[in-house]
Amino acid sequence: MPTKTGFTMDFKDFNKGFKLIIEKTVPDLAQAGLFKAGALLIRDAIMEEPKAPHLKGHLWRSQKIEKLEEGDKIIGVQVGFDVPYAARLHEAPNNWNWTLDGSGPKFLEAKMATNPNKYIEPAATHIREGQKPI
Repeated sequence: MPTKTGFTMDFKDFNKGFKLIIEKTVPDLAQAGLFKAGALLIRDAIMEEPKAPHLKGHLWRSQKIEKLEEGDKIIGVQVGFDVPYAARLHEAPNNWNWTLDGSGPKFLEAKMATNPNKYIEPAATHIREGQKPI
């Protein structure tokens, strides 16, 4: 039989605060972190090989980062370029007549495939450090 210590703690207020952290703060921080990661991926698609092609700037200017929601919960972000020909260029063959040195196919996908932690880490750090949501 356990020995009684004569000491108890009431976790009622802690439980309320912890519930707020789990239900509101962490998701807000995760969303902000995912937006940071998405912005980094877009930057890399434009700056690192294979680069997104660029002739007049329509593709680069069409960059988008949108939250993906399931009900009232944010479950991720969608990152890409929002012009009708973006998918065609992303899937184009290597021998395509690229308009910019260093341009090539899979300018988004290649980044995620070769270094996924580069994009996961900003989101994790944002949550871990408890930065305010954007």
